[in-house]
Amino acid sequence: MNVKEIGSPQNPYFKRFLRILRGQGVKKQGLAFFSGLKQVEEILAEFPNHCEGIIFDGSQGPRISPSTGALQHYALSAELFREIDAFGTHQPVLIVRVPPIHPWDAAMPSSGCTLLIPFQDPSNVGAVIRSAAAFGVTKLVMLKESAHPFHYKSTRVAGSALLRIPIYEGPSIRELEAAPAPLITLSPRGQDIHRFRFPPSFLLLPGVEGPGLPLNLSHVPALRIPMERGVESLNAALATGIALYEWKGRTGKTGPRADPSEEDPPFSKEKARR
Repeated sequence: MNVKEIGSPQNPYFKRFLRILRGQGVKKQGLAFFSGLKQVEEILAEFPNHCEGIIFDGSQGPRISPSTGALQHYALSAELFREIDAFGTHQPVLIVRVPPIHPWDAAMPSSGCTLLIPFQDPSNVGAVIRSAAAFGVTKLVMLKESAHPFHYKSTRVAGSALLRIPIYEGPSIRELEAAPAPLITLSPRGQDIHRFRFPPSFLLLPGVEGPGLPLNLSHVPALRIPMERGVESLNAALATGIALYEWKGRTGKTGPRADPSEEDPPFSKEKARR
């Protein structure tokens, strides 16, 4: 096991770790942090080729699978490790090589759902990517407004889902009018999602947290999730997850919900009894 012991905040490796934690190193160096014992072990087992190293509290030891022996180990002093352990898990932090994020070619045919992500909160980005992986989204497109998908707050929520779906770099949300596939948005003023028939191939676009959708997309078909009165809206990532569940249920693979066209119309059974 190759171990580098680090006890000074001036150490170049430690400074590099801080840059990754602050988001600078994610883009420039193509490295990201994953924390939490369960997801670290999952990535080590399923995506070993993406793993670059392990950071741990030198006073406690790596406390991780012996299979990490081929990776570079960084034993930080307890004080320095607390700065890297952003969520206070007290567990080793895995350094992962970020897969290339290529430009999205909107003209390339794609079946199923392509999810366009404009979220600025990295936690929302992580949550929606986790939902996308769970419900079988074909590809993810990070719009220019979005936080980086491998920001440490996103990796904490998304975990290995980030390595399970192709991720592309897309345009601004204001540049989507010419999308070749059907574009469907999420909006409180849209059509009831329960009565919508999803096409075989489409782009799903939720709004940015707060501002929602730009005016240039006001003509695009929109879906809403019915809610009780008094609730203005759902969290953007949660609403997207519900929409993906509804879509997946219509494929007949994950849920019992029938196609809306096959359901009995309102009161039909009551009329039959009369």
